[in-house]
Amino acid sequence: MMILSKKVFFLPVIVLMLSGCFGSSTKPTLLICEELDDNEEWVEPAVLAQQKYGTPISLSLVLLELPLSDLDKKHVRPRSADWDEYRIRSERWDASPQVPADAVDFIGWFTQQSVKRNNIAWQDAGEHYLALRLGHGGYHRFEADKYPELVQQAKGVELRAQRWSNELQACKGQWQGESWFNKLKLW
Repeated sequence: MMILSKKVFFLPVIVLMLSGCFGSSTKPTLLICEELDDNEEWVEPAVLAQQKYGTPISLSLVLLELPLSDLDKKHVRPRSADWDEYRIRSERWDASPQVPADAVDFIGWFTQQSVKRNNIAWQDAGEHYLALRLGHGGYHRFEADKYPELVQQAKGVELRAQRWSNELQACKGQWQGESWFNKLKLW
């Protein structure tokens, strides 16, 4: 009787252990790919910003603070002076941060200015984030040791941009055959 109870106890344990070895081999979900599937209106403007300004797609998306929520329709929070300068220089008087194409175009223009004015490399998403938060002059005068929270936020943006850049490369195969992906020729 005791031998039977041991077998009953160990059988489920063995089954659980083996299920980990022989379980499904699906790939982990790529978060940015899913987000773009749900928000296709971001893809084309991000590609256009890359072509027009040189802004990497992952940089545009990370500075827009994706994932998006239906509650927050302001997709980019530019400083008013920067937004005004953008509208003047681009002659886009009706541009609005609530419109995805306008928000992405602003990010493309702003990051291009950051590269020119502050010598920030395209791949330094954390530095682009700081420039966006502080403005170009504020970024130039920024003292990191006085604002550790802002530096931590910039590091988080940097990590997210790197992850999203890798995920975007993996999305290529996921979206083969879908109309918008083929039209845009991301890669």
